[in-house]
Amino acid sequence: MRTLIVYYSRTGTTAKVAKALANRLDADIREISCDRYAGGIFRYLLAGYDSVRGNLPDIEMVEFAAEQYDLVLVGTPIWTSHPALPVRSFLNRKPDFPARVAIFLTHGGHSPPLTCIDELAELLPVPIEAKLTFNSAQVVAGEFSDDVSDFAAQLERRSTL
Repeated sequence: MRTLIVYYSRTGTTAKVAKALANRLDADIREISCDRYAGGIFRYLLAGYDSVRGNLPDIEMVEFAAEQYDLVLVGTPIWTSHPALPVRSFLNRKPDFPARVAIFLTHGGHSPPLTCIDELAELLPVPIEAKLTFNSAQVVAGEFSDDVSDFAAQLERRSTL
């Protein structure tokens, strides 16, 4: 199973999960870059404001050849119940995807994942095969490796069907 992980992480929490999944799945990994929200409380507040308003930022586009992969995982933090704006910018550009797509989300606990999942389902060109969510505190505490292993095993089983 050739796998690519595309993710955005403002604070490094989603990056930890992305790297753990990449290691477990022997996947290629690409980070979406967006300078607009990097660092500090002001940038955090700006991210929340832009998220509520739906202001899509400029990003460094992630390039990949969909035909080289069997599965793409998209990882995002949840901002005000929505996927992080850099991920929305990425998906808004309508990149090609293989037939299999899964998602993983990180959140602080105050934004329920369902709205974010529904929005990602609308933005992605293929149905979401599997999803995994983490509370940020769980990731920061390092209490996520079992969930990563279970998720990876689930994706691997589905690739053999």
